[in-house]
Amino acid sequence: MEVQRALAMGRALMHEHGLEDWRLVTDRAKTRAGVCRFARREIGISEPVTRITPEDEVRDTLLHEIAHALVGPQHGHDEVWRARAVSIGCTGQRCSSADAPRVPGDWVGRCAAGHERMRHRAPTRLMSCGRCSRRFDSRHLFTWSYRGRPASLPPSYLAELAALRTSEHPATRVLPRIGDVVRITGGTWAGRVGEVELVGASRLQVRVDDDLVSLPLEVVAPVGERPEVA
Repeated sequence: MEVQRALAMGRALMHEHGLEDWRLVTDRAKTRAGVCRFARREIGISEPVTRITPEDEVRDTLLHEIAHALVGPQHGHDEVWRARAVSIGCTGQRCSSADAPRVPGDWVGRCAAGHERMRHRAPTRLMSCGRCSRRFDSRHLFTWSYRGRPASLPPSYLAELAALRTSEHPATRVLPRIGDVVRITGGTWAGRVGEVELVGASRLQVRVDDDLVSLPLEVVAPVGERPEVA
């Protein structure tokens, strides 16, 4: 539905149900259609979701949030809220139906079996496929792409992945020493080379030009030892 038409419909419905001192706004949410903000006396609808949603479903979302405003925050989605929602023409469903339109995520994870999961933000933790196993299973990890291309993942994700691999193959991990030259493999400093100045239990400090950078052990790889000075 066109957003301006949705706003006009929403304001008319709010006027019809006595919410004269409330306002209707839009936001950029991608995982929910509407919201009721009691402290601000404000109902919000998502622009991205509204654009891909039929008019009757947008109307139901508006009535859903209007019902919240009418009964107050103490009722959540209880029977009081549901009765009021149904009385003003809403379906009274707590959540959108499973086949409701969804805004596609920029991040797509694919497991070895080809199952996919979409996200709107970069994953910061390891995730395994819930269709392949109900429990976390490293054999079914998602491999992530961003807008169809291989993705550069956050340091926290890379650190957890490295820790998992180290636990599975503990003999492969060699700690760097002070003076070693290392290459940074993840995060803002990825691709840079520096010299180790301090080694801790889980992090180290690397001198990159004039900057001293604190990094998790898992995002550095050895390049060589400190060059000798004659």
